[in-house]
Amino acid sequence: MNDDTDQILNALRAAGTNGLLIGELADRLGIDSQKIAETITTLMSEGRIMQKQELEEERYMIKNTVVDDVEPAGLSDMNGCPCFHCLKIGRCGIRQPDSPVTCRELEEWLGADLGAATS
Repeated sequence: MNDDTDQILNALRAAGTNGLLIGELADRLGIDSQKIAETITTLMSEGRIMQKQELEEERYMIKNTVVDDVEPAGLSDMNGCPCFHCLKIGRCGIRQPDSPVTCRELEEWLGADLGAATS
């Protein structure tokens, strides 16, 4: 890892779940925003950080660490997911006509799933 990458990761760690915009990282670290964008692309492809979409802003944050003693998820955990039979799946995604963020069926399924997990 290089020094810029370490600085970016440390700044994202410090920001916590709020994340940071590329411009905020550039201002805080004094690193060119193009260099930050390239580093973020690399870190995302490595699965070390994630993008958080808020309206038109793209914030970046450290991915939650995975705890080793948790039972791994299986395909059965996705039982009943409405995405598997959705007719809109081809045009579903960020900045698409349909989105998981606004999908009522997915929200209801997740709510029911979370309710069962907390019972």
